[in-house]
Amino acid sequence: MFDEAAGRKSPNAAANALHMAKDMVKEARKVIARTKPIQTLEIRVGIHCGDLTYGVLGERLPKFTVFGSSVNLAARMEQTCVPNRIRVTKDFFDLLPESETLRVDAKEVISVKNMGEVETYLLDPLQDNLENSSRALYD
Repeated sequence: MFDEAAGRKSPNAAANALHMAKDMVKEARKVIARTKPIQTLEIRVGIHCGDLTYGVLGERLPKFTVFGSSVNLAARMEQTCVPNRIRVTKDFFDLLPESETLRVDAKEVISVKNMGEVETYLLDPLQDNLENSSRALYD
């Protein structure tokens, strides 16, 4: 994967993205909603890798925007995910080191609108040990 911020190819980019997603889910669980009954915040995360287009759109109120089929597929991964889990595509999963691929909760083929059948993996970040999730703040 290409790390745009670093301006070079990064062999750890996929693992770093997954570690960040795991940490997001774990930290969200620490947020307590003041409802009756008391609940914790639950989030869903979807990850895909691929080509995208980005830029600033608009003159009166400029906004940075990212778009493309890869962005849409990542959004579908999030939309079809269950709370407190991470759904990734096979393309992303194949980039992960073996140590990360051992923690698969489920492997599923889902139907994605305008994209057909997509092989996905569901990961449970709450199964990990907290001390092992953030490796040197994503290397």
